[in-house]
Amino acid sequence: MSPDSWRKVRLDRRYDWVGPPDKVSRIRPIRLRRAVNETETERCYREAREALNECNLRFWAQHNTLYEQRKAEFIAKRKKEIGPLEHVSANDLSQFYTQFMDERKSQMAAYNRFVEFLFFFF
Repeated sequence: MSPDSWRKVRLDRRYDWVGPPDKVSRIRPIRLRRAVNETETERCYREAREALNECNLRFWAQHNTLYEQRKAEFIAKRKKEIGPLEHVSANDLSQFYTQFMDERKSQMAAYNRFVEFLFFFF
C-alpha cells in the first residue's frame, strides 16, 4: 500500500480518520466525519477545523522545508571549515538551531498568536 493510498479508501463517515504523518510537515492529516443530518453550525465548525488543519500542514511544511535546507547549508559550510573527515558537533547544531529560531521568531510568534486566537474561538 503506497503512502498516499489511504486517501483513496472509502471512509466510514461516522468516524474521524487520522492518516499517517505527512513526510514534510510531519502533521497527521485528519478526515473529519460528516454527519448525515449535519446542521449548519456543525458544518461551519467542521469546515473551520478542516481549514485550521490545512493551515497547520502548510505552515509546518514550509517551516520544516526551510529548516532542512538551512541545516544542510550550515553543515556543508561547517564541514568546509573543519574538514570533510570531521563531524559537525551537537554544539554546532545547537548554535545553528538557536540562530535559525531567532531568525524565525516573528513567524513563530505570529503562528502562536493565530493558534491562540483559534483556540479561544473554538
